[in-house]
Amino acid sequence: MDGFDFVTAVDDKRWGTVVGQEAGYVIVEHGTLRKHRYAVPESSIDVNEQEREVRTTISGEMISESPKVDDEFDRAAVERHYGFDDADGPSAAETSGGESAVEQRAQIRGGSAESTDGMPDESPALLGDRLSDVREDEER
Repeated sequence: MDGFDFVTAVDDKRWGTVVGQEAGYVIVEHGTLRKHRYAVPESSIDVNEQEREVRTTISGEMISESPKVDDEFDRAAVERHYGFDDADGPSAAETSGGESAVEQRAQIRGGSAESTDGMPDESPALLGDRLSDVREDEER
């Protein structure tokens, strides 16, 4: 996986390059001039060998807010950031209900695990629907 492009599915853009793996995490290098390394849980990635690409369900913003692993990999700090139980690590993504971390994030975003864009199926306000109790002259 080293050298593969790292793409965030939420933003659908290249975010960095995979530079290694450590203890259930993929290490990703991000930045142009000032490069930093971040750990991303393997439970949140999908590897496409053909395209030499790794996709994650985590947003680039959430990854960049995680502890950097430039010099030292502080597994406990990274696990706290991603919401894993310190004792169980990334394997704690499975809950008592059997939902994976991907499914949990999809539920939080209000979608399903199959829906990767996190957007609702319809949005009446964006389609120009108006509130029935608002008069035309009040809208302006």
